[in-house]
Amino acid sequence: MCGIAGVWSKNGALEKDKFDSALKLMTHRGPDESHSIKSSSINLGTQRLKIIGIESGQQPVSDNEGNYLAFNGAIYNYPEIAKSLNSSSQSDTEVLFQLILKQGAKNAIETCRGMFAFAFYDEKENSFLLARDRMGQKPLYYYQDSTILLFASELKSLKKLMQLKDIAVEINENAIYHYLCFSNIPEPETIYKNVYSIPPAHFLKYQNGELHSSPYWEHQYLPKENISFADAKKKTQQTIEESVKIRLRADVSKGLFLSGGWDSSIIAYEASKHAQNLKAFTVEYPFKTTQNESQIAKETSNQFGLNHQIIKIDKSPLSLLEKSISTFDQPLADSSALPNLAIAESASQYVKVMLNGDGGDELFGGYRRYFTAKNIQKFTVTKYFKKLLPIGSRRSKLGFLNRISRIADSPSSERYLLYTTDMFQDADISTFWNRPQEIQKSSVDLLSKHFDSKLSDLDQLMHWDRNFNLLSGILVKMDRASMAHSIEARSPFLDHHLFEISNQFPDSFKVSGFNRKHILRSIYADKLPKAVTKAPKTSFEAPLRNWLQHDFKELMKDLLFNPQAKIYKYVNYTEIMLLMKGVKYQERNTDYMIYALLVLEMWLQEND
Repeated sequence: MCGIAGVWSKNGALEKDKFDSALKLMTHRGPDESHSIKSSSINLGTQRLKIIGIESGQQPVSDNEGNYLAFNGAIYNYPEIAKSLNSSSQSDTEVLFQLILKQGAKNAIETCRGMFAFAFYDEKENSFLLARDRMGQKPLYYYQDSTILLFASELKSLKKLMQLKDIAVEINENAIYHYLCFSNIPEPETIYKNVYSIPPAHFLKYQNGELHSSPYWEHQYLPKENISFADAKKKTQQTIEESVKIRLRADVSKGLFLSGGWDSSIIAYEASKHAQNLKAFTVEYPFKTTQNESQIAKETSNQFGLNHQIIKIDKSPLSLLEKSISTFDQPLADSSALPNLAIAESASQYVKVMLNGDGGDELFGGYRRYFTAKNIQKFTVTKYFKKLLPIGSRRSKLGFLNRISRIADSPSSERYLLYTTDMFQDADISTFWNRPQEIQKSSVDLLSKHFDSKLSDLDQLMHWDRNFNLLSGILVKMDRASMAHSIEARSPFLDHHLFEISNQFPDSFKVSGFNRKHILRSIYADKLPKAVTKAPKTSFEAPLRNWLQHDFKELMKDLLFNPQAKIYKYVNYTEIMLLMKGVKYQERNTDYMIYALLVLEMWLQEND
């Protein structure tokens, strides 16, 4: 696991010490080694976290023919690839380099199971090839024009490279608009103008001042596979077990994040078959909340022989919030990022690799909204009661019914934001957007790029989730929070083989009646503790309302109630005060709307 960065410039590379100053802004991603190379036109460097091939695997890897590779991530099936190449290397980076030289990057990547972002430089061609894993677990950002290419694993390093090359770094107003809708900045857009994230499952080739992008993999939902439920269960469990097993390959200490839910408990069950004395980490808050699942996790640990450790979130939420602003590089309004930072910091004292259950909901239909999407036609009658229904709290049955009534009364193109963030919509922002420039693309425009009329309502919602909530929110949160404390986070449910299998299953295998994650529950109901299987679904969320009412109360007064706050360059003060005082938007996810504005203001104060 590493942080990587590079430069190609028609006007000459950066001096090595200047380039290294940008590279070392990512020391947390790879504190074990730092190396960079320089030629007349390029810089290429890595900050390395030693996980596999500790005694080898120095980067950038090179040969005598002028080929160079900087790699961030993990290729889990590297032993099988090495065997096919008759290679004795114990480093996944070296094995990938050998595979690229033999087969070419585009063919080589077809073989790889893992999470990665890499840069391959061909001196003879004078070209850079950048690539990113299928799900987008590992980040890679870039800026380019006809004379220069700059790239880095994190925006802080890319921003520094731009400044060193005298390139203006300007805030992207479109990104702020979209952030207020999605609670994150949807990729490939970033908070900076002309700076983009490489899309998942894509290659980017830069040569002679031109950039060409091409996909190498995509989600395929149709046609559905003609398979029995029993065979589908067998196929699914075999693939999950294999996915967990290969993610236990590491030359360092390993652990896993364990909540009281199905996903992490399934990972714990499968991991316990193949590893001894695994450490399991569970969050516990210092006050009563539904997010305290330590007792259930303890039962799971005892049943599977795990070394259970409770991480008490006794750090100041305010200090975690302040840390998150610099950690994530751009606004991210997911308050669960704060406990993720605390988990990573505590776990880093014991392990360097952590397995987690990310992707289980998006893969197998775990969210409440998936039940709604599958049955949306049955719920259309609720739209007639929209104005009659009390608002109710967001997580209550009444609050859920209220949201269903609003979803049923909305065009399909506008439903996604109601299903998920339930914050601002295009129509809202257009009434209080303060900037004179027109927004280039609305949130509906972004969603329409990933709309396929041939898909079922359930597949369409899951497809949107994978391209928005998962890609630009959950995966960003996990990568940055873990790497901030030099931990490699591995997600078995995000194995692309699992996606290829589950995508072909009919909707009823995922959501059957009121039963979400139907196939997973059928496989594992008799293998997990009853405390897990009988517990109600609890999402991993921070106690945000508690924090807003107590820990963040004074900060909100100081920042958001100040008419001179920087956010009011973009949004209307009076309209936001209606939100803050509970006069408007009561039916929405007001806690997250306020939190999103608070995070944005803090980010602007630090970066604008």
